[in-house]
Amino acid sequence: MAILYFAWIPDYGMNWASVSWWSSIALLLFSFVLIHELGHALAARNRGVQAEKIVLFPLGGGAYMPEQPKQLWSEVFVYAAGPLANILLAVIAWGILLLRPDGKLLVAFYLKLSGNLVVFPGILDQLLGLTLAVNLLLAFGNLLPAYPLDGGRILRALLRHPFGVRVSTVIVTVLGIIIGLGLAWAGWHLGDPLLVVGAGFIVMMSVMEYQNGWQRRRLAGKTLQDVLRMPQKLQPGVYTNNTVAETIRKFEETGWPVLPVFNQWNEQIGFVEAAVLQEEAVDLQAAVRPFCEVEFVSAGPDENLLAVIERIVDANVYGATITGGRGQLIGYVFTEDVMTLLDTPFRRMMRRWE
Repeated sequence: MAILYFAWIPDYGMNWASVSWWSSIALLLFSFVLIHELGHALAARNRGVQAEKIVLFPLGGGAYMPEQPKQLWSEVFVYAAGPLANILLAVIAWGILLLRPDGKLLVAFYLKLSGNLVVFPGILDQLLGLTLAVNLLLAFGNLLPAYPLDGGRILRALLRHPFGVRVSTVIVTVLGIIIGLGLAWAGWHLGDPLLVVGAGFIVMMSVMEYQNGWQRRRLAGKTLQDVLRMPQKLQPGVYTNNTVAETIRKFEETGWPVLPVFNQWNEQIGFVEAAVLQEEAVDLQAAVRPFCEVEFVSAGPDENLLAVIERIVDANVYGATITGGRGQLIGYVFTEDVMTLLDTPFRRMMRRWE
């Protein structure tokens, strides 16, 4: 849409040559980002870690890996592989440009930030020059020691052994905020909106990772008992053949945000959330079964709360059922209760303004 907007010329119409050129440039830029992420994914596979997917978006991309390499230098290699892939592309473009007429002048034209070079590159020279300049920018920009850039992840991996996870995360996220604000200031003064937006992304991701680390530290000091919902209030429980109206009354009786649902053999088959019934249920006499989330996490009473919560988040479910020996039901842990546990006066104050 942006390409079409800027290619429109008043009193003339659409400049289709401009649309074609900038569409090609956009496709080329996405291909550079894709190669960067493929570098991460292939390096991870080489180190025995599977990359689940690669996602591309306007300001970059990401290779999502469910776990990280166990060895330090394998982790560093995986994070460095993306910038190395871009450097390899830049070297290839540089070599081809040098073989072109006035190759040295073309290289200087695309790499020098200032100067009075006058060259007339053809379409091939322009594509090679962009490949050289953009890939160098992607490589060295990503090597800045700021979270979530590759350089920040490499620095955190190197600092984790001597300083621990907490200190290393604080260092790279604070650097991310500082460097991001610096880049935003530079983008503002240079009149570069993309740099400002990219810098804002770095700051936002650094703040989110710092907050995530703060939440993990708080949860590490808590136990399952701090958020455990006891099952005594659930007699009788919610069954798949209960109506929506009956289930809503059960929510009112217990005051719970989520309720477990059982089949006719008293086996839990999942959870149902009060908010889902309020938003989606139309017929109060309909069975509650279609509104149930049939996936849930099981855990033991001696497990670490943080580990249980991470499993709940990874499974993207409402909560966990806590059982003891021989399958004895002990209680339930819900994500909503954990969020309440992590609540602060500042968050409560901010919610009043929403």
